[in-house]
Amino acid sequence: MRKRIRRLLRRNHTTQKQSGPVRKRRLSPYGWALLVILAAALTVGTYWWFNRPGPIDKLDLTVLETSDRKAVQEGIHTEFSQNEVYPVQDYAILGETLTLYQNPYDPIVTDPTLGKNITLRNILTGEELSYTFGGGGDLGIQTGNLPEGVYEIYLYDQYDKKRVYFDEKVLSDPLETMRRDKSVKSVVLDADRDILSDYDITLDRNYAFLVVTDQVPRVKTVDVVLDPGGNLYNELTGVTDTGTQYKDSSESQLAMELADLVAARLEAAGLKVAYTRQGDDIAGYYGDAGRAAAGYSRQGKVFLSLVMTEDENTARPWLLTSPFVSGSLPSNMAYALRQAGIELRSVNATAPDEAVAYDTQQQNEDWSYNQFSMTPAIRETGGKITWAGQSGVITGNQMYQDAAGMYPVQFVFGNGENEDSMEYYLTHKEQIADGLAAGILEYYGIEPPESDSETQTVGGSTGTPQASSVPAQDATEQGTDPSRAE
Repeated sequence: MRKRIRRLLRRNHTTQKQSGPVRKRRLSPYGWALLVILAAALTVGTYWWFNRPGPIDKLDLTVLETSDRKAVQEGIHTEFSQNEVYPVQDYAILGETLTLYQNPYDPIVTDPTLGKNITLRNILTGEELSYTFGGGGDLGIQTGNLPEGVYEIYLYDQYDKKRVYFDEKVLSDPLETMRRDKSVKSVVLDADRDILSDYDITLDRNYAFLVVTDQVPRVKTVDVVLDPGGNLYNELTGVTDTGTQYKDSSESQLAMELADLVAARLEAAGLKVAYTRQGDDIAGYYGDAGRAAAGYSRQGKVFLSLVMTEDENTARPWLLTSPFVSGSLPSNMAYALRQAGIELRSVNATAPDEAVAYDTQQQNEDWSYNQFSMTPAIRETGGKITWAGQSGVITGNQMYQDAAGMYPVQFVFGNGENEDSMEYYLTHKEQIADGLAAGILEYYGIEPPESDSETQTVGGSTGTPQASSVPAQDATEQGTDPSRAE
């Protein structure tokens, strides 16, 4: 056995000697080139991955700045004859609605764009979407559900499709739409012949584009502004109106209570709510500290004022809005209130809903109507559409005369001089809050909360806890929510 082992060891030793040293393989020039290319690709890919625009980064970028160069160059239409273009001079934004005007906007003068169809064409995908300018500030391009993209704007003049342009350059402030599924759209109207210069594309006119970018919400912006009645400072007289009184409860207390109920339901659906005042604060509708400013400063889309009345004809709730909108939102809210079992007062047989009234327009010395309506909560919150800051009676809101406006709605929930009216409200206030919130959510196509239990918490500026409903976290927000009131 030992001899056999020695022979095997000797044989292995001899074999190793004969085989000699093992040669190392070297990379050929081609191999080295391939290795360098792979390393470079890995480096570039890693850099791109860690530096790609994230949700927060996109707050400072539009989809146009991040679009594929070839897609833009191949998707854009640049050549139009004189008969294929349509000039406009003005635009306005109300809530999420964009409207265009051939003449400077005037709510009591019919614009040539009235009744005309608009087509948006996404140059990145070729998709087309159509809308109609219906005359009211809420009847136009609905931006809330537009897919991300860069849209050419066309208008049908008779049967001819024409490219919309401005004589002067236009760049709107970004409109942040309502929160949906924890995200928003940033919408910019841009009319500039140099808009595509980075893509080596030259335009011969300031053609209008709508640039729509998906983003996370900014912490400052809100969706709905709630305006509890009472404690109203009158800038004209310098007097504070505490509001209507019912037994031991004031209008300011009852309106705040209803605002809290509505806020909880809206927040349960992911919306962000602001208040125009907190607690027993006193505020008017004018100036930087006014109720209108509380909405403008945070880009509110809906302004819902909750008030009482002493009108002897009021026994059931009703709604008021601007004469310069169609009334589609308050009509939707009226329908939702009825679905919740609420009786409403009939105030207008010609409106889309009989429970919706249009604010009375002011009259000139010759009894003709002018551009201003009577109620500050309506007139001063709709921006350009409602001629905010231009009535001349009280100064303080001139900075909002061209602003993107909030959709103004006032809800009269009770009559302090009518026992039946107040008992009806107090008995049905939960259902009223359900209807008001549901009407807003349905109008903007926002899914309601899955369970009614989420709406049982009380929100708002009274400081009561909100345990179960948590709105989507906004960009730059680290788990904290600043006060709803400015």
